[in-house]
Amino acid sequence: MSKFLGLDLGGTNIKVAVIEKTSNTWKVINEDDVPTQADRGPAHVVSRLAEIAARKQKEFSDLSGVGVAVPGLFNADGTIGLFPNLPGDWPGFQALEPIRSATNLPTAIINDARAFTLGEAIMGAALGKKVVACLVIGTGVGGGIVIDGKIQLGANGAAGEIAHQIIKFDGPLCGCGARGCAEPLTNSAAIATLAGTKTAEEAYKNAVAGDEKALAAFKEVAYWIAITLTNIMVVLVPDTIIIGGGVAQSGDILLKEIRIAMQERAHLYPVSDINVVPATLGFYAGSIGAALYGAITAGAQLSLISTT
Repeated sequence: MSKFLGLDLGGTNIKVAVIEKTSNTWKVINEDDVPTQADRGPAHVVSRLAEIAARKQKEFSDLSGVGVAVPGLFNADGTIGLFPNLPGDWPGFQALEPIRSATNLPTAIINDARAFTLGEAIMGAALGKKVVACLVIGTGVGGGIVIDGKIQLGANGAAGEIAHQIIKFDGPLCGCGARGCAEPLTNSAAIATLAGTKTAEEAYKNAVAGDEKALAAFKEVAYWIAITLTNIMVVLVPDTIIIGGGVAQSGDILLKEIRIAMQERAHLYPVSDINVVPATLGFYAGSIGAALYGAITAGAQLSLISTT
């Protein structure tokens, strides 16, 4: 029996999960969250992460590893490259070593969307599937790929950025610096703008009420998501494509339109191969995935046959 800790660093909250493996079965045994206090800067935020790790180690004395999910880019040594949504001077800041030192356990860092994907692939919506793609839609749009239970990170550790495919040659400028990426065409701001609302949540409420402009907004965003995911179908032919994040909570208003638009474009495959499903792990998906990544780093094997 082994236990692993996952920490998911968000702009508002740090989500915490402890998972346990018995034989080939994974389950979540503890979930928690605390305020990030991001406005107090990198040193304070990382010290909070380290304190949480140390506290959880006291609570679960048989912890075997730690995974930390972060909202941005980082280097192999745990120094930060870019955190676009957290205030402070993060570039070059060492975020991993203080957390590792707090527990003296194997500790790994992973992008939050990749962690989300890993969690959903092993313990969530794609349980038991071999090839999984995930799109996490919110303020930004993240992604990830899992094949045979392994998160695909590529040659430089940054693979899986599904939303940075260029799908509209003359499209809007993306935060990454390119023009025409899927992200600015499919994020929550795009939905709100098209629907004429302040937030995507308000657009969803209007769509449920039958507002034509809001319904048209979801249909247009679904069109761009469908192009993005049809490209993934051509390359990977995943068993399951997961849609996660705040926007995914619009449920079938978005998912139905994505499926219809993909059926119009994915002509190489039968309709039955298009399996687009909502994420199931909820608020703690990223921390669960981070814990799984910590388990990998500590040498654990992730079984495709597992339950929560």
